[in-house]
Amino acid sequence: MFPPGRWLLPMFWLISNAICWIRGARILLIAPFETHSQCMLMTPYIEALNDRGHQLTVIHAYKHCKLVENVTFIRIRDNNNVFSDFEDVMAISPSANKWGEMNSMTKLMVNCSLNILNNLEVRSLLQSNTTFDLVVVEPGFTDVLFGFAVHFNAPLIGLSTCVSDWNTYNMVGHARSILDEPILPIEFKPARNVWDRIYNWFYTTEEWLLLNLVFLPKLRQVYDHFFGHLEQGFMEIRHDFSLILLNQHFSLFKARSSVPRLIEVAGFHIPKENPKLPEDLQAFIDGAEHGVIYFALGVEQESMDLPEETKTVLVESFKSMPQRVIWKFEGNPPKSLGSNIYVSKLLPQQAILAHPNVKLFISHGGMLSVIEAAYYAKPVLGMPLFFDQFRNLEVIEEMGASLSLNLNSMTREELRDAVDRLINQSKYRENALTVSRRFRDQPMHPLETAVYWTEYILRYKGANHMKVSPSQVKLFEYYSLDKFLMVGVRISLVVGIVFLVLSKGRCCLGHLITFLKPYLPVIGIQRNNDVIS
Repeated sequence: MFPPGRWLLPMFWLISNAICWIRGARILLIAPFETHSQCMLMTPYIEALNDRGHQLTVIHAYKHCKLVENVTFIRIRDNNNVFSDFEDVMAISPSANKWGEMNSMTKLMVNCSLNILNNLEVRSLLQSNTTFDLVVVEPGFTDVLFGFAVHFNAPLIGLSTCVSDWNTYNMVGHARSILDEPILPIEFKPARNVWDRIYNWFYTTEEWLLLNLVFLPKLRQVYDHFFGHLEQGFMEIRHDFSLILLNQHFSLFKARSSVPRLIEVAGFHIPKENPKLPEDLQAFIDGAEHGVIYFALGVEQESMDLPEETKTVLVESFKSMPQRVIWKFEGNPPKSLGSNIYVSKLLPQQAILAHPNVKLFISHGGMLSVIEAAYYAKPVLGMPLFFDQFRNLEVIEEMGASLSLNLNSMTREELRDAVDRLINQSKYRENALTVSRRFRDQPMHPLETAVYWTEYILRYKGANHMKVSPSQVKLFEYYSLDKFLMVGVRISLVVGIVFLVLSKGRCCLGHLITFLKPYLPVIGIQRNNDVIS
């Protein structure tokens, strides 16, 4: 758990808030994606606000998610094939066309918004006299839904499930350079030299064009159809977030410049006390003489969908290892599993990772899995499949706590070698412990941080005093023009020197030809005579 010795600050916070916050607020929370990972992230936040006495209405698309007592849930049906489109968009290939990707994302988010706004219960809510003191929404690509805050005249809070990007920063007036944080991280390079910065400039500039020329115009049409009669326009509400809670932390992902309206709360879905294991799993892990390997590809990606060749490599490799293996596998398990392999379609991931006898986590690199691996100090063998998973695993690999393999092309030898290195070379375990200590060293649990700042926005009616003035944004720094000016000067200097040398050389060559011209006929005759003789 986060350091138990630091109880004074949370205790003071609880007492002061009990005094200052008398009545519960009415909060509307919108979770538009049908993904279990978002359900896992949102549920502790909903429970915490509910326990504080707030009245919550949750618009969600989850098929299977825990319903919280005393919370009103409005379930959204997928009438526009959003979930299947979402899986296609998430499976982004590095060689894919970015314009095609953005068109697909645009279609997905338009349909996602229509699923919500055409829902009969939601329309009834909008047409009623119901009021809300606060609207909370996933800010990533859900721009149409920001109109709920305008409709109910309530402050807007974002709860971001992924790492922030330049578009997220713009929503709170923090106009950072677009060179730093791309929306789609695939093919983006760490800026180690000038050429990387030039490449990234082209990459993120294309993102900016796609967002403003392809994505936003379509969403604006939907917004204007449903919320166009309201005073605040589409572009205004996009930059009017009172607060964004970020599912990241500077100890895991690189430190970033920030503003008061950006609060890092990574790990707020992790319980304060280690969860309990079922009896059979507890016995299976306790009895593992050489430790346990836990293998899971998350909720959206299922092991049963892997190619047969890949499943064969996994089974044969696991059977040959001295460790016991816990494998999250949906559907009928592969044949001829070894006695050292435990298979189940539903597994308590955090309870497994919390056990000290679990030596390695083989993961797809999803955001929540990476955060949990860091918290419980487990080395990770990454097998990324799409979207931000590549970036998430690169981060912990740079910290020396992870290795990565290509899930669909790896061999048995590569898998066994990677597992052996991560378990038997102490540096990976020590680095994982270092990452865990840094991440856990926080003044209060991240969930308490998220609730505190949510109520802070409520207490101060949107907390306009936290907003950054647009006059503070320096255009020169925003576009890194100083860097490109430096590059331009250097290139111009080199070109100038080369041009000068060539010009001088051409001039000298001209003088030389003029000097030798009288002798050229004689030289030619002499050469001819030599040939004749």
